[in-house]
Amino acid sequence: MPEVRVVTFNRYYKDELEFLRQMGREFAEAHPKEAHLLADVGSDPDVERLLEGVAFLTGRIRQKLDDEFPELIHGVMNLLWPHYLRPVPAMSLLEFSPIPGAVTERKRIPAMETEVESGKIEGTGCRFRTTAEVDLYPFQLEQVSLEAASGGHSALRLRFTLLPGATLAQAQVGRLRLYLVGEPAYTLYYWLCRHVSKIRLRLLAQGRPVEEIGLTDCQIQPFGFSREEALLPYPKTAFDGYRLLQEYLTFPQKFLAVDLSDLQPLSRRASAATFEILILFTKAPPASLRVSKEHVRLFCTPIVNLFKSDSQPIQISHERTEYLVRPSAAQAMQDEIFSVDGANGHLRGTGEELHYEPFYSFRHGYGKSTATVYYQTHLRQSVVSKGGAETYVSFVNADEIPVRGVEVPTEIVTFNLTCTNRDVAGKLRVGDIQVPTDSSPGFAQFKNITRVSAPCRAPVGGDLHWRLLSHLSLNYLSLTSVEALRGLVDLYNFAARQDEQARRAQARLLEGIVDVQSRGKDHLFHGVPIRGTEVTLSLKQDHFAGEGDMFLFASVLSEFFALYASVNSFTQLVVNEIEQGEQYSWPSRIGQQIIL
Repeated sequence: MPEVRVVTFNRYYKDELEFLRQMGREFAEAHPKEAHLLADVGSDPDVERLLEGVAFLTGRIRQKLDDEFPELIHGVMNLLWPHYLRPVPAMSLLEFSPIPGAVTERKRIPAMETEVESGKIEGTGCRFRTTAEVDLYPFQLEQVSLEAASGGHSALRLRFTLLPGATLAQAQVGRLRLYLVGEPAYTLYYWLCRHVSKIRLRLLAQGRPVEEIGLTDCQIQPFGFSREEALLPYPKTAFDGYRLLQEYLTFPQKFLAVDLSDLQPLSRRASAATFEILILFTKAPPASLRVSKEHVRLFCTPIVNLFKSDSQPIQISHERTEYLVRPSAAQAMQDEIFSVDGANGHLRGTGEELHYEPFYSFRHGYGKSTATVYYQTHLRQSVVSKGGAETYVSFVNADEIPVRGVEVPTEIVTFNLTCTNRDVAGKLRVGDIQVPTDSSPGFAQFKNITRVSAPCRAPVGGDLHWRLLSHLSLNYLSLTSVEALRGLVDLYNFAARQDEQARRAQARLLEGIVDVQSRGKDHLFHGVPIRGTEVTLSLKQDHFAGEGDMFLFASVLSEFFALYASVNSFTQLVVNEIEQGEQYSWPSRIGQQIIL
């Protein structure tokens, strides 16, 4: 894919200023009688300030011309793919630790409602929110190791110890989520998803086994693929497969987790204070795989640098057609708007409450009078934040005509916003996020155990119209070609547009996608014949971080194809690794796209 360089406003300003200085001298030399004063524009500070003001205005005009109808493009994107106009916030993995004595039974920490903060950095405490529920149990993980097991199997051994005053009967363990971190995470994820033969429970007393049973109903399920486990908030109108792809390309650590389900037999062993879960593999893992308790974590959740805020009040007058929207927080210049979620206002003097609807909406005009006032948002590159964007709003009637004058009495409008802390959050380190808020649980301590990902700016540059056309041309069949698939992956890697290292990694990933083939296939689902598609993907393993990374990428694509296919069909993904000759297959998946 060609490299895209976004021209910032600062570049337009410098170009115009240089033009005025250089061409002013040349014009004065060519026409000394008419413009001799232009030959010495730098000697007078007042003239220099005047030139800077002219350069600022003409720079904005050039930027507007280069944008190529941004209002129209932003309108279509806001209606169909609003997520594409949003920045990607900083992300990390947060680990909760139960406080001894405060947790004797299962405690559930809700997703989205729980917020945590970082220590001050550049005078700002960055706020994050959890994105997945956390079931906190009164035990801790003591040991993790790979060892030989009975029957010639290799096993992952997890040893747990109950906290003082707690019992397994009180804990009521149903599901246990394991997060995989560190160097062996991808390899361990692959083995847990593909090479598990059985799971066993071992009870210990004074360090010695006293009972061992099979957990026949326990299943290992990958985490992070359902809408309820989303890291980025996507509108309901947006295709969920794009979210999965964007989350993988931005923060793949989110997917490196598995759930152990149906662990109810633990609750019937009330007397045990120490127990082990043995995960037996079908064959021996590679000798290079080394794991410890630092690589397997409990009670974790992905977090994202998003928080709610109101905008600074905006007074509507007949003198302006658009208004800059800023968060109301004290550090508004360091915050960036992720999304505009609603608008409310009141008439000055009477206090009458008013409500505004977004102009670009599938419910536009439905049940509304012709006098209804709508708000319309669009983005522009920030003149103060490198690569950032500012949100502007205008008020229009149902025919998209600006509302001004007597049509709207003077009103005070406040917008409901979701915001990020711009680039500040990306400077946080491991362990920096450990400051509680009003919604943080009081029965647990917490800290981030992975580095915080760098935030990515929304791609609002001049090639936005081409990316819009790319979206319009996508359909299920077109994605079964290698160029279309590479283009889709490139479309959602925002980091590759602003970071050289990410750009090189992206180029290597795209080169690792060698070929895509598809063919029709028939399958029986519950006795009913269904026509579907088998997609065969050829990949180069050495273009990934290893076999586990390649497996995770293909798993995301398997889910993506299932989401893209219609409900009356199915897809099955087969991956051929062309260098080692290995083949991987995923179960057939019923399509989830509703046909209108």
